[in-house]
Amino acid sequence: MNDFNLDKQSLQKYSNLTRSLNEKYINIHPIQRGGLLTPQALKALVHYGDGYSICDHCLKGRIDEIENPPVIDFLKDMARFLDIDNVMPTAAAREAQRVVMECLAKKYTKRKTVIIDSLAHYTTYLAIETNELKVREVPNSGPPEFNIMINDYEKTINSIIKEEGNPPLLAVLTHVDYKYGNYNDPQLVGEICKQYNVPFLLNAAYSAGILPIRCSKDLVDFISCSGHKSMSSSGPIGILGFSNEFHDNIMKNSKIQGNISSKSFPNKICTFMGCPPVYGAPLITLMASFPTIVERTQKKNVAEETKKINYVIDKIKQIQGIVVLGKLPKVHPLTNIKTDCFAEIAKSHPRRGFFLRDEFKERMIIGLAPGISKEMKINTYGLTWSQIEYFTNAFLEIAKKYHLI
Repeated sequence: MNDFNLDKQSLQKYSNLTRSLNEKYINIHPIQRGGLLTPQALKALVHYGDGYSICDHCLKGRIDEIENPPVIDFLKDMARFLDIDNVMPTAAAREAQRVVMECLAKKYTKRKTVIIDSLAHYTTYLAIETNELKVREVPNSGPPEFNIMINDYEKTINSIIKEEGNPPLLAVLTHVDYKYGNYNDPQLVGEICKQYNVPFLLNAAYSAGILPIRCSKDLVDFISCSGHKSMSSSGPIGILGFSNEFHDNIMKNSKIQGNISSKSFPNKICTFMGCPPVYGAPLITLMASFPTIVERTQKKNVAEETKKINYVIDKIKQIQGIVVLGKLPKVHPLTNIKTDCFAEIAKSHPRRGFFLRDEFKERMIIGLAPGISKEMKINTYGLTWSQIEYFTNAFLEIAKKYHLI
């Protein structure tokens, strides 16, 4: 057996990993704003960062039944917050989607197709592929709004029934999409799915924790949420919510028994590979941020965040060659801006496509994708009004520098 002899100096690069971007800069990264830790979550992370620390007082061998810290109470409160019967922690929203499809494929063995909106996240596609299912997309209106054709869910369901002789396995709607930040009202899809007895999953990875969620009202059977995208949590942590109708399909207890040892694990849930204490530290941050999440999704606070991003959009529209993609006015602050004017400048700039990110960074603003000048994805969620005004003025200042205003 060979010894591992990497010298100590080479190993030091792993010993002092730090990050201070959010203290030094205004961060407009499209997928980071909703996951920034609250002070309470940061404190909890320090206390529960050790492996298995959430299991200090575990009496039942189930993470969802731990009373100290109050995981069991938190999951009940989260279910009330999402307006759904049950919730369980998962590794991420993507894992929640995969689990739902796996369980439904076992329940409805003749159903093989999953309907999704055409702006679904790539992980929705991978969840379908992993479960060896087929995908059918509901179209969108194309540029500049890319509005999902919600009424086409019914048309697509009927098409699948006609072609396959069975309804689709599942319909998925992305509540707020990753590309344009478009908000989609789930109620009509819920009504259509209920009419045709098709289970309905709402992917709320970008919305739960930012916008109000009402699963029961919108006839949602399953919801997938992301703590590290939208609930001020460290990653990875997600939430799977599900109605009582599918409780036994999701919460399936182990029945295996060893042929020699006679070992059995009837308390463990197969769907989640038993008790996943790896979620301990991220779950604690989600719990610690929960009071803030509840407060920030109240109507007046949601309206304030919406007002901020629409203020930015109204101001930058005066720049020649700027087009804001997606539905306007914005509901969610994730925004895609087509910047052909900056792409044209990049052709002759010494820094090429990197110049735009450089310009913003010089003004202490980060979060733009490096090397890309033809498109900007930004997110202003949680910025103060003074930061909003500074960012807007910096945007206009850069445009003036290059004679675009």
